[in-house]
Amino acid sequence: MAGWKLKSGSITEYNVSEDRIWAFFNFVFSDSSRKRNTYKFGLIKSLLDNIFNGKAMETGVFYSYEEIFGRFAENYWNLVTKYDLRQMRYDGRSLYSKVEMILMSVVQENSLTKILEFDALDEEIRTKVIKKVTLECKSCVIGALYEDFDGIIYSFNLKETGLILNYCVHDFMLKYKLEIEKLNYYSWAKFLEQINDDSVLIRVIGKLELATPRRKDLSIYREILRKEFEEDNCFYCGNKLQRKIHVDHFIPWSFVKDDKIWNFVLSCPNCNGRKNNRVPKKDYLVKIEERNKKIQLCKNVIIQTDFEEYSDDLLNRMWHYAKLSGIKEFI
Repeated sequence: MAGWKLKSGSITEYNVSEDRIWAFFNFVFSDSSRKRNTYKFGLIKSLLDNIFNGKAMETGVFYSYEEIFGRFAENYWNLVTKYDLRQMRYDGRSLYSKVEMILMSVVQENSLTKILEFDALDEEIRTKVIKKVTLECKSCVIGALYEDFDGIIYSFNLKETGLILNYCVHDFMLKYKLEIEKLNYYSWAKFLEQINDDSVLIRVIGKLELATPRRKDLSIYREILRKEFEEDNCFYCGNKLQRKIHVDHFIPWSFVKDDKIWNFVLSCPNCNGRKNNRVPKKDYLVKIEERNKKIQLCKNVIIQTDFEEYSDDLLNRMWHYAKLSGIKEFI
């Protein structure tokens, strides 16, 4: 049976070497892996974007289909509605994949949505889109990527709520997150160049990198940290915060690509500017981990939601893998 037709699959091997995992990823990125559309690249990106949001299970790390394909829909929104980048080879019937048609139908119903970010769409519209995208991708891409990896990447059952990523693949994707991301962008861009007109291919790599909106409004986190936890001093230098207060991603956004309060600290403009795209020295890990033990006890809904998949060693692992990915240290 063709992989995309599979309804379920078990992890075929748990202890897999890094060389073999690289070989599987390189196969997916190559022309040897059959692709009528860009769904496999989109799924890999969605897994990378959600990599720190999984729930540890006995056999691996659980990710819900809703969170995977919610990010999938968000990533495709700009590519399809703003950049007009086709994502499928012409199959003799349609120029567009089902996911593209789902997103394009939103713009056809209300042209003003074309200028909006995905998160700015009406919640009811966004929920319907994610549901439709999830149904499409469950039936077309989960089994296909599973087959390309000879069943070692994850276990899944389309009747259940999510998939379970093999622990060794999870750790591999953490360790080589930025490298896999770059290879995925390159292969995705190469595919897009084959099926799109030159007029829309300007800065195609940049468009892929910016497919997910860069940053959200972090002011609400600033207010929570100041008012509820009286964080009135710069996390790094200790000086009293003045009028300009920055909300800083402790582990850089470029590596995490997510906004969670457990990764936020308040900083003065000077320290935030000097830190830039770097990780703090390891001494600060103890400080933020102690801070997080305190704030996760708060009953605030935003805090409770952000801490759902948090674990005591998460920031330490993120710090370690960010360094392995070439992110330098801020002293």
